[in-house]
Amino acid sequence: MSTTVHRRYPTLLLVLLLGFSATAFAQNADRYHIDMVVYANNDPGNMYEEDWPDNVHLRYPRKWVRLQPSSSSSSPRIVDSSDPEFAKAAQSLRMSSRYKPLFLASWEQDLQARKKSPAILIQGGKQFGKHYELEGYIRIAVERYLHLDTNLWLARFGSHAGNYYLPQQPQSYDEPEEPAPLVDEAFENSPEYLQFKQQNPGFQPSASPQQEADYPIEQIVVMKQQRRMRSDELHFIDHPKFGVIVKVTKVVTPKE
Repeated sequence: MSTTVHRRYPTLLLVLLLGFSATAFAQNADRYHIDMVVYANNDPGNMYEEDWPDNVHLRYPRKWVRLQPSSSSSSPRIVDSSDPEFAKAAQSLRMSSRYKPLFLASWEQDLQARKKSPAILIQGGKQFGKHYELEGYIRIAVERYLHLDTNLWLARFGSHAGNYYLPQQPQSYDEPEEPAPLVDEAFENSPEYLQFKQQNPGFQPSASPQQEADYPIEQIVVMKQQRRMRSDELHFIDHPKFGVIVKVTKVVTPKE
């Protein structure tokens, strides 16, 4: 009888060890490496090709994160290494006089479903007062496919101000969205603006831009797109004024 009990102990121990190992790997099942560059198109021919709307209504979401050099395992963490294929594409951008990299980063992140995925705040390019040429946010999520949502805006600062307003990036997690004060009559009845007023019942639009007088905004163009992606593939998001190159790869946990 005692011999039978002792023979079962190694089997039980093996099951427990395998269960622990499976749990450890499951914790990293949604960890991905992300390489991204956002660049401006400096081709002089496209400066006045299109008339861009001046009734853009920009705001930041409440659920957001920032890229950090070091963070907890569940938050985006900046890393020094990048995918070789992506690095080659980024180098080609830097060597071209037509394109100007505005934001370039590589990071690791635990991806979630689209409804739970936080926005990642983005800013880059030249700084003008409290703002940058490139601002906005992106979301990267995983479900059956990888999903990238971009809500980025590129501002051109100049000598005369247009009918534009840039919201300040949130600084604390309990900070409410900053309402944009410029709304024209054609936009007031749109579903987007009605939803915005429901979220901000005390909002009162002003008649003039509330920007720093030293840096008037001549133009803002917005890239608001949704893209379904596959891992280990280089993806391009085109826009007449600026673009995005991104590659997402699964982080493989080394076996002991």
